[in-house]
Amino acid sequence: MSIYLVSTMSDSGKTTIVAALLRLLRGRGLRVTPFKAQNMSLNSYPAIEGGEIALAQAMQAYIAGLLPSIYHNPVLIKPMDMHRAEYVILGKPRAQLTFGQYLMDQGFRGFVVKAVKGSIERLRRDFDVVVGEGAGSAYEPNLANRDIANFRPAEWLGARVFVVLDIDRGGSFIQGLGLMRALPPRWRRFVKGFIINKFRGDPKLLDDAIKWLEGKTGKPVVGVLPYLEDLWLWPEDSMDLKPIGNGPLDIALIAYPYISNFNDIYPLILEDDVTVRIVRSSQELGEPHMVILPGSKNVVASVEWMRRTGMDKALTKIKGSVVLLGICGGFQALGKILSDPHGLEAGVPGTYRGLGFINVNTVYGIEKVVSLSRAIGLVDGIENVEIRGYEIHRGIPQYVGDKPLVMIRERNGRSAEQLDGVFREDDLVIGITLHDSLGDPAFREFVLNIARENAGLPKRRSAGLSSIDLLLRQIDKFVSVVRDSMDIDFMVNIG
Repeated sequence: MSIYLVSTMSDSGKTTIVAALLRLLRGRGLRVTPFKAQNMSLNSYPAIEGGEIALAQAMQAYIAGLLPSIYHNPVLIKPMDMHRAEYVILGKPRAQLTFGQYLMDQGFRGFVVKAVKGSIERLRRDFDVVVGEGAGSAYEPNLANRDIANFRPAEWLGARVFVVLDIDRGGSFIQGLGLMRALPPRWRRFVKGFIINKFRGDPKLLDDAIKWLEGKTGKPVVGVLPYLEDLWLWPEDSMDLKPIGNGPLDIALIAYPYISNFNDIYPLILEDDVTVRIVRSSQELGEPHMVILPGSKNVVASVEWMRRTGMDKALTKIKGSVVLLGICGGFQALGKILSDPHGLEAGVPGTYRGLGFINVNTVYGIEKVVSLSRAIGLVDGIENVEIRGYEIHRGIPQYVGDKPLVMIRERNGRSAEQLDGVFREDDLVIGITLHDSLGDPAFREFVLNIARENAGLPKRRSAGLSSIDLLLRQIDKFVSVVRDSMDIDFMVNIG
């Protein structure tokens, strides 16, 4: 059996509803799995087979009680600039193409379709229920004959399709009707109903509109879900970037272009003395106690943006008086030289300047490191302490004066020995390649207590919860809402 959610727009809540359905159906004793044929996102995560998938499908896998697999998201598109993207097929980067090249290259498209169909076949064989989702708008006339994200994979799955309508942005009932009238009969027959999401108010106010939509389309509305503000699930794209908390420890996250894996900050929700502000200009920076430079798909472009907007000067001005934490691409940006001989990071081979805050250079190789990793701390405060996280990068640090923060000892269960990160105690600069390092309670406590002490705030012990623990707590809040607001039995039992 397969259930597939589509929508008329991005960010309608499909991913979150899929996650809740997985949790609910697993609770009924069913073997469930997520699926998204094609995802465009800069937020990714290591798969158990090696390689990477979209972060959103990794989140759904954990909620389903699984380890993330390349078959959960066979096609991942990671934009590199305004024109090109990296195409990751079954976990491996296969090409860097413009969207036009991707659509017109019949050989490559055949390879992609084969990957999607093969993933569907495997998941249908191994699980009781596949809960999938489409991407963006479910039906665009200019893309319909080449679609591999929405109704075509739903058809290959033989799925029961439900249309998620985001009522918070308006026009949802007309959009639902418009989609049904635009769909060819071949695909219209797969649609079994609608889900109205993000409603603010008494659902009874929608009764007349629901009857109108059901009468026009012959399809039922199977649920009306409320708008939930305080829900922290792993993000699909930068539309999900939002501030955290209201505590005295002021942390600024620099939201530069090509920001990736910014869910690295989500574990800070567990710290009630923290505020995280989203900073998009040097004027917004102010005088925080800590600055986080997050991951980036294009570190060179992110550094160039910081120079162009004066963010580099603003950071230079406060360097030494606040904690600067760089994670993965942010760590690379802090360094002196960014060497990209193959042009796989910047798009053009060359040697570029970093911010020059640390004595570390980065060299980008052809092979990408994608792994669930374990490291051991090398500095006071975390010496010999195990730190867990994950890596997705081509850049390798070269030390030209500063000392490393950690030694990576394990990648995907295999022994490793890679120096990583940096700690400049005198000017409060910390860098680390491991994503989700702030999800490790020991590392989170180490970093935040340096910032607290520097800010004159009391040190604290961090809650012994990981990112996965936090994720499951968050989804359970939504599951209770979905259980009360949607007709799950109808979705499961309808033919």
